[in-house]
Amino acid sequence: MAKKQKKVEEGAPLWVLTYGDMMSLLLVFFIMLVALSEIKKEDEWKAIAAEVQKAFGIRGGGGKLPTKDDPELTLQERLEAIMIGRQRKPNQSNVEDPGLEGRETQVTQIRPAMKWALGGPIVFEPGSADLTERARMQLQQQQQISEFRDTNYLIELRGHAAPIELAEDSDPSQAEPALSYKRAKVVLDYLTGDPINMRPKRFRIVDCGAYEPVAHRAYTPSQRRPNRRVEVILSEALIQEFDHPQSKP
Repeated sequence: MAKKQKKVEEGAPLWVLTYGDMMSLLLVFFIMLVALSEIKKEDEWKAIAAEVQKAFGIRGGGGKLPTKDDPELTLQERLEAIMIGRQRKPNQSNVEDPGLEGRETQVTQIRPAMKWALGGPIVFEPGSADLTERARMQLQQQQQISEFRDTNYLIELRGHAAPIELAEDSDPSQAEPALSYKRAKVVLDYLTGDPINMRPKRFRIVDCGAYEPVAHRAYTPSQRRPNRRVEVILSEALIQEFDHPQSKP
């Protein structure tokens, strides 16, 4: 006697439909995460977050996003409104009005050249612009360097000051550059006077004030010592290059 065969239902089992829906929703969820990660603008993020809150029925308790937009706008309409607002603010390169030098702005690097320090910095006493005996000996040694003495390279004298040196002055904004400038100027006078007698045309003074400290957290005079300095910087630019205006490329 033949056994009764079990009837097989046609089509996929019902659980496959539930599984397929779950996987589709999971895929959409990850796609949404990737899309949200690419949003860099705060206004776009707020617009999307507001729509997500509305979709999930959040009515308070989930935080409030301040926005001046119409709350009834859809996400697509909000993004389109944001893009329209950006188009109303043209970039500088797209402005039709010509500037003083024409429509296209240009950036020019004036006489680029390598620079390097000669010897160590010339250190000064607190609040002083007078050369110490050690500083004079240091300058005499530096001027013996062949690049320093026997060339036409431009030399920068960069003067510096420590902020604490100017604390008692009634107008530090005016006194600070003066002290650092005086220090660079006294180095210039020493190098161009007897017995060194270098040509003044080779030098350029750069007043740095207190804006380029070596020691940032300095509380004692010894700690602030590196900030009270003049740096002698040798450039590979020749002084002849500064005699005439730079020709345009």
